Amino acid sequence: MKPIIFTALSCLVLAGCGATPITPAQQAENAACSSQAGATYQQNTVDQEARTAQNGQRYSATPNHVFDAETMGAQHVYQSQLQQCEDNGNNNGQPVVNGVPVVTPHIITN
Repeated sequence: MKPIIFTALSCLVLAGCGATPITPAQQAENAACSSQAGATYQQNTVDQEARTAQNGQRYSATPNHVFDAETMGAQHVYQSQLQQCEDNGNNNGQPVVNGVPVVTPHIITN
């Protein structure tokens, strides 16, 4: 078989493997996960809202590396929370067995 025919046949076979469309329920869950993670990000970076940028200074008055590290940490928390929400559903990461949340273990005393 000629390589061009094999390539065209492979492309036609792979063309049928397109992504499935997102349902409205999945879009709503993605929006809920995004808003929940966004609220956490805003809460973690509230101290940076009043900080002014100090570009072009050799030694700035505020610790830029500390703010950079806080921003990167908050972005990591945002991405992790978003991924966990999409993987586990919008249940704040609680374990679910057969669609029912698992009861939190606790000690029962008599």
